[in-house]
Amino acid sequence: MRKALPLLNDGASVILTASTAADNGQEAFGTYAASKAAIRSFARTWSNELKGRGIRVNAVSPGGVETPGLTDIFGGEEALAAVKDHVAATVAKGRIGRPEEVAATVAFLASEQSSYIVGANIHVDGGQNQI
Repeated sequence: MRKALPLLNDGASVILTASTAADNGQEAFGTYAASKAAIRSFARTWSNELKGRGIRVNAVSPGGVETPGLTDIFGGEEALAAVKDHVAATVAKGRIGRPEEVAATVAFLASEQSSYIVGANIHVDGGQNQI
């Protein structure tokens, strides 16, 4: 971030990618979860540090989202199907997320319509961490 600061215009919007993994203590994801929790802290801290320049920093925390990387992490299509079933059973929306849903949230946070959102972490997880 320090290297990027001179490149940012006053009033810029920075969106960091966190994860719901920081919330749920999932086995074998401790280091990943801790790094994503740190990103949330960066969003709040940097928002405070950069408020004089009007730079907003927010984070987006996706839940389970169907991406090619998810298949790689869980080891193939059969394992991915089990993950999708698990996610569907644990979220209010009853399905795994889509990349375009996360992208739409990022686009909103980058827009002027979100100008009063500062230092926030937005969950894009079908309600998993809220319900």
